[in-house]
Amino acid sequence: MTAILHQLSDGVTVIERGWLNCNQIVLKSPERNVLVDSGYGRHADATIGHVAAVLENAPLHWLINTHCHSDHMGGNRALRAHYGCRLTIPVGEVKHVVPWTEQSCWAEDMDQYAEEFAFDDTMKAGDAFDAGGFNWQAHAAPGHDMDALMLFAATPRILITGDALWERGMGFVWPQQTHDAEGNPFIHAARAALDAIEKLDPAIVVPGHGAPFSNVAGALGDARGKLAALERDPVKNARHVVKGLFVFTLLDKGQMNVTDVPAYLASVPVYRRMREEYQLGSNDEFAARMLVELLAAKALKIENGAVRPTMRA
Repeated sequence: MTAILHQLSDGVTVIERGWLNCNQIVLKSPERNVLVDSGYGRHADATIGHVAAVLENAPLHWLINTHCHSDHMGGNRALRAHYGCRLTIPVGEVKHVVPWTEQSCWAEDMDQYAEEFAFDDTMKAGDAFDAGGFNWQAHAAPGHDMDALMLFAATPRILITGDALWERGMGFVWPQQTHDAEGNPFIHAARAALDAIEKLDPAIVVPGHGAPFSNVAGALGDARGKLAALERDPVKNARHVVKGLFVFTLLDKGQMNVTDVPAYLASVPVYRRMREEYQLGSNDEFAARMLVELLAAKALKIENGAVRPTMRA
């Protein structure tokens, strides 16, 4: 599986992947080599190959997750087994992996693949470490994942955002009436994360998906506009969420018979819940409209009775 390399400095290399696998960021230094995020579990062998090439077969000492969604932590187990590296996750994510169940990292709810893994310690906002020739500080990045972290190196002003900000958007955020355990709306938290990014004033953003970019003000404006539109229309946001999840499923599975889509949606808890809670019609209506909208957006195509994604995994 192909990847694009972006060399941001002698010690910072971004391995740009697709949309099933997040980007991996390799931070090299004489003292230790650090990797941020590990991709999707089914593609772990490819991830190891990309990382080994960047490291030129040197050891990987430490793996850090920005958050524990399946496309960011899926390679944890394989990388840890291959390298024997230390593994650190955000402190808030512990509740999603201990104890490990079929629902850990939302795998069962969303029909995603996630392998159980062991971690060594946790990271919280305010923690700092040296890697890749720079000092990095962890900052809270709630919204898409309420327990996510982003990592900022102040001297070169490089910000690793995970899914808090991409060049053209951000990871989906649950509709306005969805709250975390403390009653905080996910959308309000996502807006606070965008404000925090603006305050940090990075020169380069390394997103969880897509190429690194420097037009941070433009990306923030775009993300805020989309977030405001989705906040005004929770039903539209619900459709946005399920379409994103379904494209992710297709990237994992490769394809699905068009005739099987309604039954598939009915079998997966997150689609049933969103359809019922936001009154998105009967299951057949729900499936038909979703496919029409994704075809119009050119996010998928239908060939020989099978629906396939148009973007790379």
